[in-house]
Amino acid sequence: MNSIIAVNPEKCVACGNCLASCSLVHEGAFSPARSRITPVQIRKLTMNFPTLCMQCRDPLCMDVCPVTAISRNEETGALIVNVDQCVGCRMCTVVCPLGGISINYENGKAMKCDLCDGDPVCVKACGYGALNYIEAERDALNKRLKGIEKISKILKKMVE
Repeated sequence: MNSIIAVNPEKCVACGNCLASCSLVHEGAFSPARSRITPVQIRKLTMNFPTLCMQCRDPLCMDVCPVTAISRNEETGALIVNVDQCVGCRMCTVVCPLGGISINYENGKAMKCDLCDGDPVCVKACGYGALNYIEAERDALNKRLKGIEKISKILKKMVE
């Protein structure tokens, strides 16, 4: 059974532990800009939360990639970017509805959460329960959808 990282935005305190641990493991540096997690801050509502790849069942990023640089790791279920194949066209970033994929500013290639080969360090680093690694069953997917709905409602309040 594949697993996913579920985000609970109400528990995030914007400590940055997830960003630091992700960038250290993947890039060898404590640098939020080099993390596969994007922090979102809504000052109007005094709310912070991390966004990352949701490992979609039908990933638009994979469909739109002109060089098939994005594939699924069958063991973990994670969508993986083959950096050697990526041409840096950024089409994947354009189609991702949740901003779960970004561009590495050093090499110009796509980067995204790879679930740390099934042992996500960001979840371990989050001491507040904002990130949880859970089995991708129907209940887990429903929890994830509820989280997305909460975020959507928050963003709608911003526009009002």
